[in-house]
Parts: sequence; C-alpha cells; structure tokens
Amino acid sequence: MTEKVTTSGLTSGNLLGRLYRLAVVILATFVVLGVFLTVGRSAIYKIRPYERGLHLRGGRFISVETPGWHVQIPLVDTVIIVRVNERLGYVERIPAMTSDDVTMDVSLQYTYRVTDPQRFALEVDDPERIVFEFVQGKLRDVVNTRAMTEVMHSRADLNYEVMAALQEKEVQYGVKFVTVQIQGASPPAEVVTAIKDRMVAVQRQEQAQAEAAQHRTLADAEFYAAQKQADSQAYQTIKMAEAEAQHITLTSAAQQEAVQAMLAELEGKGELAGQYIQLLIARELKDNSKWILSNGETVPVMELREQP
Repeated sequence: MTEKVTTSGLTSGNLLGRLYRLAVVILATFVVLGVFLTVGRSAIYKIRPYERGLHLRGGRFISVETPGWHVQIPLVDTVIIVRVNERLGYVERIPAMTSDDVTMDVSLQYTYRVTDPQRFALEVDDPERIVFEFVQGKLRDVVNTRAMTEVMHSRADLNYEVMAALQEKEVQYGVKFVTVQIQGASPPAEVVTAIKDRMVAVQRQEQAQAEAAQHRTLADAEFYAAQKQADSQAYQTIKMAEAEAQHITLTSAAQQEAVQAMLAELEGKGELAGQYIQLLIARELKDNSKWILSNGETVPVMELREQP
C-alpha cells in the first residue's frame, strides 16, 4: 500500500516538472522571438518612393538612402526620413508697403520640393519654417519696389520677380521652388474707401468740365449767330443809307440840270421870265424850310418857314 502511494507521488511530481520545463521553454521561445522581432524591426526599415533616408552612425552622417529596404545597426545607427515630393506653402494676407507709401494686404501661394535632403534636414534648423519666413520676406521686398497700381494689376510680373528672388537661396536651403502665385493684393478698407471717394470726385470733375464745355460751345454758337445777325443788319443799314444817299445825289443832280435848262430857256425873255422864276421860287419855299444862299465864299443859311 505504501509503495503504491509513493509511486503515484513520483508520477505526479514528474508530470509537474515536465509541464514546468515546457512552460519555461515556451516562454523563453516567445521572449527570444519578441527580441528577435524587435531587433529585426529596428534593424530593417523601408524607404518609400517619395522619401529619402539620412543614415547616421554614432551621430555621423554616412549616406543618403534611396527608396527600398535597408538595414541598420540597432542602438548605433539612426535614420532620418525626409519627404522630397512637392509640398505646398501659403503666405496669408500680410501687410506690405508699396513704393508710393500705401499699405496693402498681399497673400502668396508657393510650392517647392527638396533636392538636397542632407542640407535641408541637417544644415537648416526647422527648415519648413525658415522657408516660409524667407518667402514672406521676399514677398514684402518685391512689393516695396512697386507702386500700388502695379501690385494690383501686374501680378504676372510680380510672380516672376518673387520667383527670381527665391531662387537665390535654393542651394543654401536644399530646395527647388516650383511655382509662385500671388493670390490677392488689396489695400486696407480705409484706403479702398479713399480710392472710391477720389474716383467719384474725379468723375464729378470730368462731368462738370464736360458740362462747362457744352455750355461754352452753346454760348459761342449763340454769340456767332447774334454777331452774324448784327453784321447782316448793319450791312443792310449801310446799303440802305448808301442807296438813299445815291438817290439824293441823283435827285439833286437832276434838279440842278432842270433848273439850268429852265434858266437857259428863260434867258432873254424879259420881265415875264423874271416873274415866272419868282413863282417857281415861291412854290419851292412852300416845301423847304431852309435855303442856302452862297456867293462862293460864305454859306449863309436862311430860315424861310414860319416859326411856330
């Protein structure tokens, strides 16, 4: 009986020992696998097509890794992943002074890509921020050289000038600027109001000048017509006076010829001719108030009409 109990106890102890050893082996296997996977994950890395890897060993730069699978020494090597595909930047409504001392709000959109990952990531601290500040500063510099009207209406020229200014630092920053486009350029609200008021004043001034020119033209036309009418009336008056004077001259000449003919006819007729002449004189005096009697030197005037 005692032997059976002892045999059973030994069998149970062996089974527990085996289970214990199996558990230890399994646990050790998982630990080894975990360590192996961790080390393998740290040692093997992948670089995508739009990335480049900066391989550092002990803090010293070794090489630029191209897309694909690569191996590093865990806890010794370091890989910095840098995106080299085209990226977008935006400068949103910054105040800039123009050459004619007008403050304008301008905004700019730009794109660039990394051409030198080593210089971009290792030689520039916070490269994206530095590129943004550089673009913003160059935008202000270009606007400072242009008048307000040029900034508002010559955006293509401004884009070209900003791009030329940005290209000066491409090598230093390890980037390549692809596009630059000014999105907006407008004066502040108070400046816009002043410009509108000035435009309204100019329009009113031009309208007033046009109306004044129209009135002046109308006045000139009326004056010309009146002058022509006055000249016509004066011409008619002169012609009438000339005709009347000519009529008087011709009438006087005819009368003189008639008198001379009559005197020639009565010459030598004696007293009868004298009486006839006196009769004619009396008839003439009835129609004329004044007679001029002259001896060739003086011109006395005799008033023959009865005074009232």
